[in-house]
Amino acid sequence: MPNLASGGASPSQRERLWQIDFLVRFRGQVTRQDLVRRFGIALSNATRDFTLYRQLAPDNLDYDHSDKVYRRTPGFQPLFTYDREHTLQTLTLGQGVGLEACAQPILVDAAPTLNQPDLDVLAVVSRTIYAGKALLIRYLSISSGETTREIVPHSLVNTGLRWHARAYCRTHAQFRDFVLTRITSAEEVGGVIDTAVESRAQDQEWNHELALELIPHPRATYARAIELDYGLAPGQSIRVSARAAMAGYLLRRWGVDCSPQAELSPNEYQLALRDFEEVAAVANLSIAPGFPTETSC
Repeated sequence: MPNLASGGASPSQRERLWQIDFLVRFRGQVTRQDLVRRFGIALSNATRDFTLYRQLAPDNLDYDHSDKVYRRTPGFQPLFTYDREHTLQTLTLGQGVGLEACAQPILVDAAPTLNQPDLDVLAVVSRTIYAGKALLIRYLSISSGETTREIVPHSLVNTGLRWHARAYCRTHAQFRDFVLTRITSAEEVGGVIDTAVESRAQDQEWNHELALELIPHPRATYARAIELDYGLAPGQSIRVSARAAMAGYLLRRWGVDCSPQAELSPNEYQLALRDFEEVAAVANLSIAPGFPTETSC
């Protein structure tokens, strides 16, 4: 049997084998055309790559002759070791074509990421989203403890502080956010979903784009310093567009005072939300700083 470690595959072929492994793990299926489009290779080369992959991992793929697609088997075991940060970045940004790594002579230090989801849970959720299926999960909530729920996830979200799935919750008959690190188990549910109720197109908060206007905190002693931080001219504001479902997370991450009269300390919150009542009427701001009825989710 060929062996990756003993030179059984060239570096370029190893990259294509990783692509097969990645797509099967996180999407649930892969085709030869995926390799042809990604790497610009001939279809015959892609066939050889799949032949080698199946020699290395014979229990990972089933070939669907009618759809001409390789599907993940229930006994799938990753052929490669996955770095968590790289995996999350790949799911977020995709993969560049023709971009080579270069030496970085300038030291850049960044704050560590404290909250990272389990990759196996992430893979189940991402495959379910791709397939348009439902999930049966065990979920541990701060407010209600551990419960069993059926959800229909439609999107993955990185709030900057944590990852969650946006999904229709069949238990509560509404769209909600489910933090991935709080999912203790997940398995796909058979059957079709009710697209008239459970699909992304029906998630009004997700589909509604909201205009946010952020201003230097009105009680800041030196507002000009804040304007310089954000590249603003004197008296100028920041205008951004966000999904209504995401507004609370973004305002929290950016440290925006969302109290009705900008009552929080300007030493801690440099920005304030203008037109608080108008935004609060169409978006859930319960986790935003200073919101009158802050709750944990």
